Amino acid sequence: MQFPNPKIKFYKIRTFGEKFNATFDFLRETWKPLLKFSLYLILPICLIQAFAMNAYMGAAFSLGANDMYGGGSMAIFSSFLMNYGVLMICILGGSCLLSSMVYTLMQEYERRENRLLDITLTDFKDALLHNLGKMVKAVLFFIGVSILYVVIFGLLVALSPWTLLITAPVSFIGFIVISMPLSLFTPLYIFEDQPFSVALKRAFKYGFSVWGEIFVVVLAFGLLGSIISTVTMMPWYIMIIIKSVFTLSGEDAGITASWGYEFIMYLLGIVQSYGTYLSAIISAVGLAFQYFHVREKKEGLSVNESIANFDQL
Repeated sequence: MQFPNPKIKFYKIRTFGEKFNATFDFLRETWKPLLKFSLYLILPICLIQAFAMNAYMGAAFSLGANDMYGGGSMAIFSSFLMNYGVLMICILGGSCLLSSMVYTLMQEYERRENRLLDITLTDFKDALLHNLGKMVKAVLFFIGVSILYVVIFGLLVALSPWTLLITAPVSFIGFIVISMPLSLFTPLYIFEDQPFSVALKRAFKYGFSVWGEIFVVVLAFGLLGSIISTVTMMPWYIMIIIKSVFTLSGEDAGITASWGYEFIMYLLGIVQSYGTYLSAIISAVGLAFQYFHVREKKEGLSVNESIANFDQL
């Protein structure tokens, strides 16, 4: 089949503007399969996530009302913790699945002659599961690092609250410094057939060498994603604010307590969750093109490929 535009070359040195254009060129060309498979894979998670999110917020408001008017309920607190746990599991699982889906489709786009035309879930199921396993390892590692960071920070504060004057700004700066190479780790680990430890070392090696470039990419695409997620979040947010006002005032017995209001909140919660995942696709693709740029800049993959193809002529 003839395509109107040439196939997007992944491994290429690009300026920020060219990365920006390449990202949206890819999204413009592949938005149908991205949307279709996100509906198949991510929307079911959103159905559970929206329910847990509304239940969690409801329990939080109920706890607040109990504190204001006296009394308390262990059942409400248990519901608060349980729904929070379900919400976190959905967010982590959905994030892993979304990144795996996006990067697997990018791999298929590069591999297939007809790009993503007529691709089915069966065509990339095995690769998706393989990449999902990688993403789960990466997320567990990030969670472990975060827990270690919190424990060390807590111990320093416990020794003396005055340490906050030093540890707080140093920790914040340190977090910003290492977060850029770690942002590069996910696409690097997915697109390269490397062990976890080797991929992590390469991410830091490449990440620190182009730290400023990654920062600009993360900031720009993160802001764009935030705008989109904010638009999809606002209807649900307005509904939850109205309900919170009535709950905390002790008057949550009218329309906000009706099944119709709860059902609308649930639907808007699905839109909010799904919109947040869709907005994350922009950052994921943008970081992938940043990785392609860095690897081409450091290793010259396209030059090596051209030499190899020339020898076969």
